[in-house]
Amino acid sequence: MEQLKYSEEKVLKLGKTLILELELDYTGNTLARWMAHYIAELIQKVETSESEEEKEQLKKECCELILELWNKRERVPIKKPTERLKPIISVLELLKENEHPFIPFILPSNSKNIKSKTWSEFLKVVKESSERIFNKSLLSLIDDKILEKDNQWVEKHGEFLSNEEIVIIKYLNDINEVEIQFVDAADDKIEKKDSEKLDELFNQLENFIDEQKNALLSLKAEFKKDK
Repeated sequence: MEQLKYSEEKVLKLGKTLILELELDYTGNTLARWMAHYIAELIQKVETSESEEEKEQLKKECCELILELWNKRERVPIKKPTERLKPIISVLELLKENEHPFIPFILPSNSKNIKSKTWSEFLKVVKESSERIFNKSLLSLIDDKILEKDNQWVEKHGEFLSNEEIVIIKYLNDINEVEIQFVDAADDKIEKKDSEKLDELFNQLENFIDEQKNALLSLKAEFKKDK
């Protein structure tokens, strides 16, 4: 049976989270609401039962119901792990390739005057600046609080999440951490208004695009010089 994959304590802990999530969202799903109330009653009986035999039977029944509800979570009106990340995931899906679904996160370059004398140098600039454009744009989608709920799911119920959910949450945490470290290293700790952050974002994106244009003009001048 599926519940043997997890300890009863962890399944019961998952059940309590599901009950809280269901209570946070209004739902007309009568069956889901009934299951949540029934699971809550069973958990209470498990915790208050004085008979060990009865407690074990209640635990078994309760765990089976919790796992049944969890396995049908796509049809249950709760905020599921990574649901808030769907806009970001849709962007990542565009670049999914083979076994490594996400492009590497690259720190912004400090180079001002990029010169390309060969096609390989030009392509290197295009590749790196394009990756920075992607990553900077992706970071703009990640609100400060957007990962908080998903990190709680990983911390409390990580063993119940799919490998893909874990990978996505870890990836977004990693690039967010890189950005925080980069900002701290630059001593940019002054609180900025949203309008100032937006201006800075678009200025950075324009600079990355300018890098590509300057590299192209440099390559073009190099070829014309040889004519």
